[in-house]
Amino acid sequence: MKKGKICKRYSIMILASILLLCGCGKKAGVNEEKEALKITFFDVGKGDAILIETKNTSMLIDAGYDETCGELLDYLGQQDRQPLDYLVITHFDKDHVGGADHVLEGAGAEQIFQPDYEGDGGQYLEYQEALEAAGQRPDLVTDTTLLSFDGVECLIYPPQKQEYEEEDNDFSLVISMTYEEQRFLFAGDCEKERLKELLSQTEFDLKHDLLKVPHHGRKEKNSEEFFEAVSPEIAVITCSEEEPGDDKVRKILRQTGAQTYLTSDGTLTCLCDGTNMEIWQE
Repeated sequence: MKKGKICKRYSIMILASILLLCGCGKKAGVNEEKEALKITFFDVGKGDAILIETKNTSMLIDAGYDETCGELLDYLGQQDRQPLDYLVITHFDKDHVGGADHVLEGAGAEQIFQPDYEGDGGQYLEYQEALEAAGQRPDLVTDTTLLSFDGVECLIYPPQKQEYEEEDNDFSLVISMTYEEQRFLFAGDCEKERLKELLSQTEFDLKHDLLKVPHHGRKEKNSEEFFEAVSPEIAVITCSEEEPGDDKVRKILRQTGAQTYLTSDGTLTCLCDGTNMEIWQE
């Protein structure tokens, strides 16, 4: 636990729309006799490193920065999650791909998904070198891709254009995940053009119970329309204390009824039994 942080645990009963502050004691709300879906949003500053775990499967969405991968690798080792079943790199900015070479070298991944464009930064090149060293060829996601594992349905939605005004962020892969009654949306660093695509697409329902807020909480012209369409109960902003996201974004999320969490307050864990969700932070 971070020094100076207060450990908080929340039980979220989606169907009853109840938010119950529980302290740091026993988990409540989630059926512990049932196999649960666990999602960990690691505190890696203004970057993404999100681990999805079920009984038999692990998926990492992005790998944070080069210098923040130590905690992630320690966790994977402690949980015996090596190699990963899936690694998804949403796009090639250093706060998403920076730790990917270390993940490949230290943990490995059975299958890798990435968008179909080329990055140009040093961290991207290190990632490419790690792929070559591992003898792996990632799947370039150009069409909607469906994955199913342990009762989870996962849809990877690719960018729909060859060029964007924003050359990296709008190439973000977007992941819509469903576990029984609960739905989770991981929106990468989507900016206004990509958000427009999401608002107009018909491949999946945009309403989700939990939203990984796009682009670390930066406001776009169509952010409010997007948040209203998603209508999340829970919103997670991956951010740093120095860059906590836009105040207007947090205000809009509050107005839509979302309980908002910042990873700058500590690594965030979500446990879901398919009906209820519980969230705690440390």
